[in-house]
Amino acid sequence: MIDFLVSHFSETAFVVVAALVLDRMIGEPKNWHPLIWFGQWVDACKKRFQLPLENGVFHQRFMGVVAWFAAVIPWALICVLMVGALPSWINTLLSILVLYFCVGWQSLREHTQAILTPLEEGNIVIAREAVSRIVSRDTAALDESETAKAGIESVLENGADAIFAPIFWFLLFGPVGALVYRLSNTLDAMWGYKNSEFLQFGWCAARIDDVMNYIPARLVVFTYAICGEWEPATRCARQQSHTWKSPNAGPVMAAGAGALGVELGGEAPYFGKLEHRPVLGEGLPPTPHHLKESIKLIDKGVYLWGVVICILI
Repeated sequence: MIDFLVSHFSETAFVVVAALVLDRMIGEPKNWHPLIWFGQWVDACKKRFQLPLENGVFHQRFMGVVAWFAAVIPWALICVLMVGALPSWINTLLSILVLYFCVGWQSLREHTQAILTPLEEGNIVIAREAVSRIVSRDTAALDESETAKAGIESVLENGADAIFAPIFWFLLFGPVGALVYRLSNTLDAMWGYKNSEFLQFGWCAARIDDVMNYIPARLVVFTYAICGEWEPATRCARQQSHTWKSPNAGPVMAAGAGALGVELGGEAPYFGKLEHRPVLGEGLPPTPHHLKESIKLIDKGVYLWGVVICILI
């Protein structure tokens, strides 16, 4: 059956579509996702390689590089060896599973719906609790618009990181590319903080994640523009992205905000302090309607990528 399907479509297109359908149908496993095991491995690497803060910048960064390779490369090598040793039809199944575990389309939709439903019902307390699971800002005092804004920003940024970027790296380097990207992105999420503990040790993880997301982020800008309002999306990305602290989140969120006709960024509470962030996008203050439209924008982008991949690859 697999050989028949692959013979009528390119194997790459078949794998991408199959992985997305699988993710959309069943979502991510709750208790046995491989990233949970990887997180335990990452913690072990941190304990083994992180130096006390008294050590100099060079030594802390160097051990961060060593820790990154220790955390990622063994799993990449295992994937390479499996791909090289297994029959083609098993390789196809392996590729589907790897990409399925690397994308988070349905998970993003579920987290968004968990915020949207209580917002639409007027239950701001439950909405705050839901948004606190996916953002790092203080959510206890957010009003409806601020809660919707936090959700929209997370949807737009995670759409790039958790859906489109893994597909991009799979298209270039197969399951190994998607796996290395996903592990690298996870390391950035765990080690990429700009505090005293991780500023130097996590420097390598943050820089590699920036590099690996650079091209996918620019493709996502055009994806959001095509699937939303083209002119404001491209204008906001061009004029506002450089003001944001992240070289990749800036253009992605600016384009997404422009595509939705909503204003993001601005003031937000983090760790007990009010942070003054640049404004991204243009138009209305965020509402639950815009949050719903943001996940529709992601869905349209996924369908667009699927169609383009099936046509061109």
